[in-house]
Amino acid sequence: NKKKMGVVLAAEALFMAAVALGVLLGAHTHQRRSLIVGILCVIFGTIMYSSPLTIMSQVVKTKSVEYMPLLLSVVSFLNGICWTSYALIRFDIFITIPNGLGVLFAAVQLILYVIYYRTTPKKQDKNLELPTITPVAKDTSVAPTSKDDNVNGSTASHVTTDITIQP
Repeated sequence: NKKKMGVVLAAEALFMAAVALGVLLGAHTHQRRSLIVGILCVIFGTIMYSSPLTIMSQVVKTKSVEYMPLLLSVVSFLNGICWTSYALIRFDIFITIPNGLGVLFAAVQLILYVIYYRTTPKKQDKNLELPTITPVAKDTSVAPTSKDDNVNGSTASHVTTDITIQP
């Protein structure tokens, strides 16, 4: 699993380096570079915001939001609102498009959550039983007494008890 994550991280770093190198060598004006990087940001930002929507068909089919985390939807919605507001103030289309779509996608997720929350089965206690402790007497015979067993004039008896835990 760590190896797979390392490969993914390396691929992302190589992609970023290729984009930077390609833009610096291939586009010679600031406006052209901004256009290329902006389009890439729109594409990948939109993919990022739309990725939780892959579960939407399962939510509708099962009428359950069990696999759609509410916190992710709420945070995506709030993040999209913040970035869209900022983009509208700055009039930056490359920030407005993916984040505006992010607000829309997150709103759809929240609407689905509201619709299907009540029909989602609640998690049951899978009839978990705690183990019971049953004492089992190993040896109930009284050991012979010695001088040390005599405490305050009484004779103590020795009983060994084993305790086993049964499921």
